[in-house]
Amino acid sequence: MRCKEKTRGRKKKKQSLQKKLALAFCLIIVAIMSVTILLHFRTLNTMYRMTYEKMEVHANYYQQTFEAEIEHVLDLQIELFNDRKLPFLAGPEILMNDYEKRDTLLSVQERIRSMTGVSELVEDGILYIPKSGYYITQETVGKMEQKDYVKMEEAIGQHDSSLLFDGENFFSVRTGENRMIISDNPNFVFVLTFSSDQIEKLLYLLNTSDDGGAFLYNEKEDILLESASSGTCIGRQILSELEMDENGTYKKTQKVKVSGKSYLAFVGNIGELGLFVQYDEEAPIIEYMIQSWAYTGLFLGFMTVASVVFILYTKRIIHKPLHVLIQAFERIKQGNLEEYIERNENDEFTYLYEGFNEMERRRRELVDEIYVQKNLVQKAQLKQLQAQINPHFLYNSFFTLSRRIKRQDYEGAEELAKHLGNYFKYLTRDGSDVLPLYQEVEHARSYAAIQAGRFADRLNIQFDDLLPECSDILVPRLILQPLLENALEHGVEDKAKDGFIHVAFSIQNGEMQIIVEDNGEEANEEKILAMQHSLEETNLDEVTGIVNIHRRLKIYFKGNAGLRIEKSHLGGVAVIIFIQEVMG
Repeated sequence: MRCKEKTRGRKKKKQSLQKKLALAFCLIIVAIMSVTILLHFRTLNTMYRMTYEKMEVHANYYQQTFEAEIEHVLDLQIELFNDRKLPFLAGPEILMNDYEKRDTLLSVQERIRSMTGVSELVEDGILYIPKSGYYITQETVGKMEQKDYVKMEEAIGQHDSSLLFDGENFFSVRTGENRMIISDNPNFVFVLTFSSDQIEKLLYLLNTSDDGGAFLYNEKEDILLESASSGTCIGRQILSELEMDENGTYKKTQKVKVSGKSYLAFVGNIGELGLFVQYDEEAPIIEYMIQSWAYTGLFLGFMTVASVVFILYTKRIIHKPLHVLIQAFERIKQGNLEEYIERNENDEFTYLYEGFNEMERRRRELVDEIYVQKNLVQKAQLKQLQAQINPHFLYNSFFTLSRRIKRQDYEGAEELAKHLGNYFKYLTRDGSDVLPLYQEVEHARSYAAIQAGRFADRLNIQFDDLLPECSDILVPRLILQPLLENALEHGVEDKAKDGFIHVAFSIQNGEMQIIVEDNGEEANEEKILAMQHSLEETNLDEVTGIVNIHRRLKIYFKGNAGLRIEKSHLGGVAVIIFIQEVMG
């Protein structure tokens, strides 16, 4: 571990103006794009809603017209049995002459012809009269043959209240009897056939686009009639993809995917012919939106490029000159006293640079004045401190040396003379005012040894070992020995015995400390506070003692060192030299 001085203070993290501008532009772009995307989604939802509404209109039209037309035809089918002449044809013994019979048959035929002409959906109608052996269509009246009886029996077997399917067309069977009670030998059997081609043509008219279609699905017969604009029938696939709700009913509006394509489907109600479903391919509907997305992407790219150009432009005209100014300040902080900035542009930065140059010129003048003055004052204070060494210390030291020689304690006298030599050599030297800490400590040890020799019967001065990793720290001269002298004069001088002064060295949280404490007169809190306050006095006449040491430490270490005064655990006063930000 090695102690060393660190840069005083911590450098604050700079917040780049360029980064702030870039962030502001990004936020603006994000805001614009968010609004654009929101509008796109709202427009897309509106297009979906309008498409479904258009499908619903067509479905309602189908329900109201197409189904109504079929219902009307089925009602006419039933009304045929109300013809007053029809009962006369029911029996084999028709009580009519040939003319009346022919007239009745032709009248019924006319009714059938008019019924089939009511709607294009009706392809044909045939009335079987089994008991008299006649059949009547819109085209002919004839006698029933075996094949006609077979067809009639098949029709009676499929008799139902709903429409039936024979593999090609839908048809309806009515006998003119109660639907709940069907006899095996009815008087009449009326079969009405609907044209699948006409139904598909009507479905084609319901298509809303060239990429859609519509279909009818009869679940009972598993029959699907479809008309697709493109000619490709995908009704079965769409039907298989339709979803139902919890009640087992198809959801009205759905989006399904068939063969890699998405379709919008609207499910209508179930009518006479079955479930009505209309569908449109999604891609043509949202084609405009896809183009809008492309334009939006181009707009985003343009905004990004514009932002980059603007940031580069502001970097050239604002950030670069600012960076030059900041670098100039950094170089000044590092101790460059000859900083000067030139600029040929005629703008605000030229004014700032000129102000900076003038400020720097004036600062150099002030620094020169203050530095010279402070240097002279410090040297004068040190010389005054050296000159004000207590002369009694010198006399008493020589008297002690003389007594040892008289007692023939030559070894003790030699050691004392050595300490005196080292002491005065260090004190009177004219070299640098800054020395390694270990030399300052050795000087203090020599002083302590001299004083301990003088007051051996009532004083003990204990020095801890200096931490090796801190021995080379440069410190101002005469910062430790005066503290020992102060402890002797004001701490243990009046003690007749057991006087004790302790010098310790430590590092705590990166701060090096030299503690000088004594067991002299017990100091109260007020006295400690008064002593600590005296260190901060600004009176320039005070150039000796611990105030001098405190000032010189603060000046040399730029405010990161000095003295602290506390109550010692030995009972007296503890004076602490601290040097901050010493790292291991």
